[in-house]
Amino acid sequence: MKQLIALLVLGFSFTACKKEAGEGGKGEIRGFISEQAYDANGDETGDPYPAVEARVYIIYGDGQFHDDDTRTGPNGEYRFPWLREGSYRVYAISECDDEACREGIYRTVDIAGRKEIVTAPTITIKNY
Repeated sequence: MKQLIALLVLGFSFTACKKEAGEGGKGEIRGFISEQAYDANGDETGDPYPAVEARVYIIYGDGQFHDDDTRTGPNGEYRFPWLREGSYRVYAISECDDEACREGIYRTVDIAGRKEIVTAPTITIKNY
């Protein structure tokens, strides 16, 4: 009887150790942020270009608020290392002088393997 109880306790302890999306793993999300310029009429001007020093945010799992952030490098690339398996949302915000035109552009990314490196779809923010 004691062996059965010990096996049940051991079995429950392994199921309780299921970790949620977040830091502490060996996975990584990488991506690229580009920026599109607009004129005063709201029309695009030129081609998108790398967004330098743009802030990028990440939300772990089903969260409502960002859990971490980073900035893009000189070529618009960013990365979030040391992540566990799970679902994530990365986003950047288009900024302007008027609060009404601020817009978050989101991408959902799933890390399925322990050491998986995932490239998120490009995010293009607007520059007014």
